[in-house]
Amino acid sequence: MQPLSTAARLSAGPVAAMIAINAAEVAIVIAYLGGSVGEGAALAAHGAALLVFAARRKVFADDLTLYVIALLLTASTGPVGAAATLVLYLVLARIPVSEHELESWYRQISGVGEANPAVALHAQILDGRARRPSRRSIDHFPSVLEGGLGQQQALLGLIGLSYHPDYRPLLGQALRSTEPSIRVHAAAVSVKLRARARLEFQKTRAEGRRPATATALVAQAADLARLANGGFLDETDARSARESAASLCEEALAASPGHRGATAQLCALLAELGRWDEVLARAATVAYRRGDILAEAVAESLMQLGRTQDLHDLLVRPADPVPGGRHALPV
Repeated sequence: MQPLSTAARLSAGPVAAMIAINAAEVAIVIAYLGGSVGEGAALAAHGAALLVFAARRKVFADDLTLYVIALLLTASTGPVGAAATLVLYLVLARIPVSEHELESWYRQISGVGEANPAVALHAQILDGRARRPSRRSIDHFPSVLEGGLGQQQALLGLIGLSYHPDYRPLLGQALRSTEPSIRVHAAAVSVKLRARARLEFQKTRAEGRRPATATALVAQAADLARLANGGFLDETDARSARESAASLCEEALAASPGHRGATAQLCALLAELGRWDEVLARAATVAYRRGDILAEAVAESLMQLGRTQDLHDLLVRPADPVPGGRHALPV
C-alpha cells in the first residue's frame, strides 16, 4: 500500500495570513457600506490590504499555489474570495491522497497524458535506461570473484565442472586473488583441468578409428579445437591438436564436398595455425554469413595479410541471400 498524505499541509502561518486579509476586507466592505469611506478610499484600502498580504509570501513557502489562489480571489472578489480560499485550505488539509494520485493530477494539469507503465518500461529497456525486471539480480562472473568467499568458491567449482575457454581469464583472476584459500582452490581447479585436457587429448590421439560421417568428423575436430584453445595444453600439443582437427575437416570435405560446417571449422583452425592464404582460398567456395567463425577467420586473415581494402569490403557487405552462394572475396 502506498503511503498517504494530505492534499495540503496545514500550517499556522497561511491560516493567520488568510484570516487577517479576510478581516481587513470585511472591515473595508462594512466601512464602505456604512458610508464611513468613499469609493476611492475603499479601493485604496483594498489595494493596501493586498500589498500587505503579498508581502507575507514567505509564510506560504510550502505551497505557493494556495498563495496565488488566495491573492487572485481576494483581489477579484474581496472578502468572499479570501473566505473561500481559507475554507478550501482547511478542507484540503483533511483529504488523504497518495503520491500516485498527486503525480497523476500534476501530469493532467500540465497537459501530459497518463503513460502506460508497461510501454514506458519497455521503451526504457530498449534504450538501455532500465534492465529487464527479474526476481533476482544476475551477478557477472568477474563481480562474483570480488564478492563473498562462498560465492567465489562456488564459481570455481562451476568452472571445474563445466569448463569453457572463455573462463580462462577468470581462473587467472582467481589465481591472483588476495584471499589465500581462493588462490589454492583456483590452482587445484587449474591442475585438474590441465590433467583432464591432456588425458582427453592423448585418448583422442590414441584412437585410430575415424568416424564414418562428415558430421561426426566435424564434431571430433571441434572437440580437438576446444582442447587446443582451452589453454591447458602446451604449445606443441596445442598445435598438434589443431593440425589433427584440420585433417579431420579435410576428410569431412572429401566425403561431403561443400559441407559448410567442415569448411568453417577448417578455416578457423587454419587461421589459428597462421595459414592465412589457405583460409581465403577455402572461404571463397562457401556462402558468407556475417558473425560466424568463418567470417572471423576471413577477417583475421585479411588483417594479417594487410589487405585493408578487401577487409573493408568484407565488413560492409551483406550476407549471401542464397545458401551456397559464392563468397564475393577476391583471392
